[in-house]
Amino acid sequence: MKLYLSMLQRFLDVPALTPAELRVHLDEAGLEVKDLESLDGGDVLFTIETLANRGDHVCALGVARELSARMMTSVRIPAVAAQLPERGVSLPVRKMTDACSRYAALEMSADMTTTPRSEIYVGGTVKGERHPLVDVSNYLLLEMGQPTHVFDRDKVEGEISVVLSDAEHTVVTLTGAELKVPAGSILIRDRVKIIAVAGVIGCQNSMVTTATKKVVIESAAFDPILIRKTARAMGLSTDASHLFERGCDPEQVIYALRRFVYLAQGSFGAVKDSSSAHPLGYTLLEGQPLERRKVRLRFAAVRKQMNLPRLPEVEMIARLKCLGYTVDGAATDKEVTLVVPSWRLWDVAHEQDVVEDVVRSLGLSRIKIEVPSIRPEIPAKDPKETFLDAVRPALLGSGFFEVITKGFYTLDDIQPLAQLQEGFAEEHLRIKNAIDRGNSLLKATNLLHVADVLERNMRVGVTSAKVFELARVFNRTKVDSSPFAYEHDVLSLGCSGRWYTEEWGKVEAIDRRVLLFKGVLVALGRALNVPVALVASKHPWLHPGYQAELKVGNTKVGCFGLLHPSIKAERKYRFDHIVAEFNAHQLMGAKRDFTPLAVSDLPSIRRDITLGVGKRDWSQQVISCINGMKLEHLRDVSCVDSFEKDGEEFRRLTYRLTFQHKERSLEHSEVDGWMEGVLLGIKAKLGFELAPA
Repeated sequence: MKLYLSMLQRFLDVPALTPAELRVHLDEAGLEVKDLESLDGGDVLFTIETLANRGDHVCALGVARELSARMMTSVRIPAVAAQLPERGVSLPVRKMTDACSRYAALEMSADMTTTPRSEIYVGGTVKGERHPLVDVSNYLLLEMGQPTHVFDRDKVEGEISVVLSDAEHTVVTLTGAELKVPAGSILIRDRVKIIAVAGVIGCQNSMVTTATKKVVIESAAFDPILIRKTARAMGLSTDASHLFERGCDPEQVIYALRRFVYLAQGSFGAVKDSSSAHPLGYTLLEGQPLERRKVRLRFAAVRKQMNLPRLPEVEMIARLKCLGYTVDGAATDKEVTLVVPSWRLWDVAHEQDVVEDVVRSLGLSRIKIEVPSIRPEIPAKDPKETFLDAVRPALLGSGFFEVITKGFYTLDDIQPLAQLQEGFAEEHLRIKNAIDRGNSLLKATNLLHVADVLERNMRVGVTSAKVFELARVFNRTKVDSSPFAYEHDVLSLGCSGRWYTEEWGKVEAIDRRVLLFKGVLVALGRALNVPVALVASKHPWLHPGYQAELKVGNTKVGCFGLLHPSIKAERKYRFDHIVAEFNAHQLMGAKRDFTPLAVSDLPSIRRDITLGVGKRDWSQQVISCINGMKLEHLRDVSCVDSFEKDGEEFRRLTYRLTFQHKERSLEHSEVDGWMEGVLLGIKAKLGFELAPA
């Protein structure tokens, strides 16, 4: 917006401030000055960045109101004509759309010899070759912020109507450009053609020229949202659209025409001389009555925002009156009810909006700065954060990297899974307004995304890829352990390639990698301070010979294993991927706080036994069998080694048992007796014996 200092001085008495000092006041009032230019003759031109919701700032009158509230000076109302013609314009005016709340047309007889008042040529500007009433229209926009448009009366055929278009149209604008106007735009038409795009630009077929003898001046209030959409679609930003987009003052529609007549030196039907404009008719069409909006302001709210506990009520009210607010009823010492001015109906609806006006008029420099006492309150961690804090160190220590994958996939992605599990595709939640097909389904499992991450890493040369993610999946079936209706959290893990990158010459079989992966799950259980066990499973997406189900206590929380060969083939994976997916809510619920055991000075005794077990038998069942014997002084049992000898049809598993008495040292003879009982119990229940030497 361009603001001339000389124009501003016509509205209020600006104190003896330099342009730089006045610029500070404008900046603090929210009117950021982008440029300051001194003109010939002593005038100053301010280039101001206006706010998107403040149409009243796009004129000298609006800026004068803001400065009057800051400087506590009154605004001089500009002179206007005493009245408008009582008879209507010479052609019918019809308002067809509710998107125009008020439409006024003024018909005048004025040719190129018309001499407007000299004040409209501000900043040293001179009269151009265009019609003099166009100069008046342009000046009125700068002065009062009311766009007007001047039509050549003789080029308007039959009538004027304001309509909402139902199709795209092509118009030739005042500049001669041929532009398309989208459907849903407000158009000004006569009986046969479009004569203007309302609020944006006029058309060449009705523009005034040096030959124009009679004009029709339009002054209206249009819907700002429609004007913004039309201007953007046309690729235009005119002075009128810039203002209409921010919301104009409907009450100013008539007042602006009275000001127009005054500036054009109109004589109300009695022509004084050939240079006088001659008003011929005036027509006004109105829509719904304007809202009389009221807002309650508590003085304590202003004082709190400004940190000024003794700010007088009378000063607040005085500043608001300068901004155009009026007091409804009597004010108390605690609050006042204010009537919002018509030019602020677009942006003032709540008390906080009024508080902002008071603060801006007072100036931010008056805010008393006090550093508040800092007493940070650290909120308690939710179960999800506590769970991650527990498992992350265990997984990172095992060489896993945390990843984040997207929450969508396509119907084509899940076809390999849907072929193995009937009804899986129907369980998905679909996105109705997906931007592309790649984001059409919310993921119901994270195994595919984990496998994709592993595959991409292996294809770029990574020799050992290990990843994990705490992700959210979605399906139509409610998971009882989840607090949500259609979603729950899962802990997903995956590994591919070698487990130990430093052992280049050693071949790592799938069996070994699955066994090492199982060790990570044991470490996961220890991190949560809960016992875990692996049992046989038949998950459709995992390899039938390389999979197991994880149990925490008596609860099955999920499966792990080698990805099914048919999925590998359908997805065109080159590498074998071991994946796991566990219900995170069940793991969170199973987590136990760690209670350290009392350190004993008494020695412990360890015994190792190596059993011969089947190649497909689980090592965990031996541990479960030993723990089930409930030996009083048994402190720990774990599998410490697994190996095979050439030619043997079984594998050798080594278990370590630790015994310790709380009150005395144990004797080897009694431990040997317990070990004999352990071996007999294992043979009786599982059929395993000591491996031959």
